[in-house]
Amino acid sequence: MKKNTILITDSLFILSRHEKLIKTAGFEIHRIDNPKLSEDELCDAITGKVGYILGGVETVTKKVVESADQLKAIAFTGAGYTEFIPANKEATKKGILISNAPGGNADAVAEYTIMLMLMMTRDVLNLGRVGKASFKTTISLKDKTVGIIGLGKIGLLVANNLRALGIRDLLYYSQHRKFHFESGLGLKFVPKDDLLSRSHIVSTHISKEAGEEFISGSDLKLMPKGSILINAAFPEAVDLKTLHRLLKEEKIYAAFDRPPNEDFSDLPPHVCFYSNSQTGFNTTDAIETVSDMATRSIINLLTKHNDTFCVNK
Repeated sequence: MKKNTILITDSLFILSRHEKLIKTAGFEIHRIDNPKLSEDELCDAITGKVGYILGGVETVTKKVVESADQLKAIAFTGAGYTEFIPANKEATKKGILISNAPGGNADAVAEYTIMLMLMMTRDVLNLGRVGKASFKTTISLKDKTVGIIGLGKIGLLVANNLRALGIRDLLYYSQHRKFHFESGLGLKFVPKDDLLSRSHIVSTHISKEAGEEFISGSDLKLMPKGSILINAAFPEAVDLKTLHRLLKEEKIYAAFDRPPNEDFSDLPPHVCFYSNSQTGFNTTDAIETVSDMATRSIINLLTKHNDTFCVNK
C-alpha cells in the first residue's frame, strides 16, 4: 500500500469527481465497496491509511483506533458521528481529527418527514392497494397541532415546511430554546410533556446523544388517542415496548425512518409504518452535498490540519 492513502468505505458517497479531487490533492484511494465492515475487517483495512471517509454503517471502536497506525483524520458522511465513531474520545487522544457533515442531508430528511406525516394523516396505506379500506374520510394535516422534538437543522426545516403548508399550531421542545426562530416561524416553546399531550402529530429529530428512550413509556401515554408519532431519528429514542402496546391497541399510530429493533411485524402498515432501512437521507442531491463536504473536509484535515466541520479541534 502506497503512503498517503485514504480509505473509503461503501460506494454510496464520494463519486468519481470527488475521487479526482482527492487524487489531485496528492492522495491515493483504497476503496472497499462494503457498507457493513466487521470490526476485524475495518481494523485490517485502516492499517497504513492516513485518512478515512466513513461512508458505510461500520463502527469505529477502540480496537479500530488502536489498529490505525498512521491515521490522521476521519471524515464522517453524516451529522451524528458519535453513533458510528463511539471511540471518538480515544481517536482524539491519539491525535486523529474528526469531521462530520452537519445539515448535508437535512433537506432530504425534512422532506421525508413531511411525506410520512401526509401518508399517515391521509391513511394512504389503508386506502391504497396494500390496505383494506376502499373509502374513508381522513383528518387533514392543516388543521392539526404539530409538535417538534429537537429543533436542530432538520427540525427547523420541518417547521418551515409545515408553516408553508398552512399549519397554524406549531409547538416545539428542544434542549436549548431558540427564541430567534419563534416569531418568524410562529413556533411556541413548551415542556416535553405539554407538547406530547397537546399535539396531534409529534415529530422527533434528536441525536443519539439525547439517549435511548428519550420519549419514555409514560411520555407516550400522554399522547392523545389517534395521534401520530413520526420518528425520523433513531428508533430507540422511543420506549419501543410501550409503543408497541399502544399501537396494538390503536391508541396511537407511528411511522419510522428505520426498522425498530423490536418486532413490529404483527402491526398493519397503516398503524405502524417503517422504512426497510434508513431512507430519509438518501436522495441524489443530499449524496452530492454530503460527498462535497466530506471530500473537502478530509483534504483540509490532512493538509491544513483543520476544517470548518472538524468536531475535535
